[in-house]
Amino acid sequence: MFALSQKMLSGDIARKKWAKPLQQESVTIQLYNERCSHNFQLCGPIVLDESPQRQTTLTVVPEDPKRWKSETEHIYAIVRNGEIMKLGGTRTGMKKRWDSYKCGHCVPERLQKRTGEPFPGKMSVTNAHLYHTIEQGLLRGEHWEFWSWELPSHIFEVEMPTGVKVQIATQTYHAYESWSMTEFQDMAGHIPQLCNNSDPNYRT
Repeated sequence: MFALSQKMLSGDIARKKWAKPLQQESVTIQLYNERCSHNFQLCGPIVLDESPQRQTTLTVVPEDPKRWKSETEHIYAIVRNGEIMKLGGTRTGMKKRWDSYKCGHCVPERLQKRTGEPFPGKMSVTNAHLYHTIEQGLLRGEHWEFWSWELPSHIFEVEMPTGVKVQIATQTYHAYESWSMTEFQDMAGHIPQLCNNSDPNYRT
């Protein structure tokens, strides 16, 4: 443990409320990636953000900024000390997904920088738990990472009533996400510790 800055100290009450206790996990990203034909790539580490310009305390350092910003479908893994803690999916790319997780900072136990008043508590509860669990882990010296599988595009053609043929891109990440969750559960005997249930319509 190291001496905390005032920026990190100010989140102590929020971490006590929102951080979840985690157990050691048997499924590592290496083992899981083998199961997934090595489709997952490291997006980058999640690190503490001490910048005074930002009130949020976490950031990701992208391995490939272009891939990170690309608004394509991904299945992603959030990894603690090499072990998978969460699996999820996104249709708008990894940067936008991470930006939504950062909204978990805005819990009522923290004060707004501009007004000094508590945040109104309109954030997603899931995001609040995940954000503060990662923040607490990093402050304890844990290593957190984002990995993702950029999904292939799937296009099908339809014919309109006038005979015009139109190419339509389909959204597929829900199906991949459910498959990924099922594979993890088969390996571990449970879903990842920071996961909610995936789309039941695609369960195998």
